[in-house]
Formats: sequence, structure tokens, C-alpha cells
Amino acid sequence: MHPQIIEKQPFVIIGFTSRHTMPDVKFTHNIPLYWETINMESAAPLTRLHCVFSRSRHCEYTLCFDTDLVTSTFTYLLGVGVDSKEELAQREQDMYEMKMPGGLYAKFTTPPVSSEKYPQSVRDTWKSILEDWLPRSEYLFDEKRNDFEYYDERDHPWEHNNITQMDIYIPIKKRKSK
Repeated sequence: MHPQIIEKQPFVIIGFTSRHTMPDVKFTHNIPLYWETINMESAAPLTRLHCVFSRSRHCEYTLCFDTDLVTSTFTYLLGVGVDSKEELAQREQDMYEMKMPGGLYAKFTTPPVSSEKYPQSVRDTWKSILEDWLPRSEYLFDEKRNDFEYYDERDHPWEHNNITQMDIYIPIKKRKSK
């Protein structure tokens, strides 16, 4: 695994949230492709978001936050990035706005695979990040910020001969020297 280490500027995600219960969920990485397990309809909300925010760059984000470890509940956000103040003003009442702080991130890209192998590829990438790369790296997971999944046109198999890819962003900070 060879991530890009990048300094990301603050940005805004607008989307739809849902509250769920699942044991042992603390971060997005605990629920790779969670929408598969709940059979969540994502096409209609994403179509609506892309129509409202049509001038922003085409992308989608998923992340988890507001985790209650006692009740095993968390909030799941499915949203889009919004690039301009003018478009931010178009947010509709039932849409949630998440302001993401900037900072240092490790950006991992899943390998290009057929859409049939895509869910497993995302799971395997998360597993490799958390079990192999992160423990061996010079970085720690920065728990003050959220990890997230980022989807752009590479996630559209119909545009890429049934081949798909996406990015995983891990908030990181340097390990303290001993």
C-alpha cells in the first residue's frame, strides 16, 4: 500500500443522514459498504443531490459520525461535495450539512476491479490500511477527525468497461518520537 499523504483543505458535504445500530461501529472503516447490508436506496437521493448541486464537481462521500458505543448506534451520511457558497445556499431543509475540517490525510485508492468484485475490493483495502499500513507507518489515526470514502466517475462501471475504483481517506497525525 502506497497512499498519497496530502494536506486537505476544509470542505463541505451535503447529503442525507440515517441513524443505525450495528455492534462495534466507531468509524467508517467498521462498516465498509454499509449500504449493502441495509439495502439502502442510494440512486434517488444522489440524483436529487446532483441536480440541486449541479455546478459542483461530481463526487459522492460516505462517512459515519455521532457514534454511541453504549447503544451501538451511529449516523451514516451519504452526500456530495459542494464547492461554492452560491450552491451551499441551495441546501434544502431535509439535507444535512457536514463541515469537514482540513488536515493531513492518507489517501488510498482501491485497485481497479470489475463491479462484481468492487465491494470486496473496498473491504480488502480497508483491512490492509488498518491491519498492515497504519500499524507500520509513521502515522496514527487522528480520532478528532472523520475518515471517509470518496466516489467519483471511476465508480461508474458503465463508463469504464465494468471497471470500478474509489478512494479512502484516513485522517492521520505523526507518531510522537520516543
